[in-house]
Amino acid sequence: MINSIMSMGKHVIVGGGNSASNYINTGAGMMGVGDLRFNTSTQQIEFYNGQSWQTFIMAQATVGLTGTAEAAIDWALDKIQQEKEARAMSEQYPAVADAMGAVREAEEQLKTVVALCRT
Repeated sequence: MINSIMSMGKHVIVGGGNSASNYINTGAGMMGVGDLRFNTSTQQIEFYNGQSWQTFIMAQATVGLTGTAEAAIDWALDKIQQEKEARAMSEQYPAVADAMGAVREAEEQLKTVVALCRT
């Protein structure tokens, strides 16, 4: 039984679960509240609530990423693939290698200009 699942970050979505109590019999002897059994005919775990046997309500919990997190991961994976293809092409085509060098140089110039504008 899932008692609780909590998100530890802003890009994780958690849903489902339940707030059912845990039923555990710590005593011995006659059937009492909290006793457990496995019902072979229904193939389910049951607990005794003091009046009748009850089936545990098994909750399904889900954990996922927000749409923003999924989009960022998809973008990063696409970018990795594009850069891998460009590196492979740069080994075969000198013009691609030159263009990649120009892009790196332009990125460095952009970083410098942005840093100067911030001061």
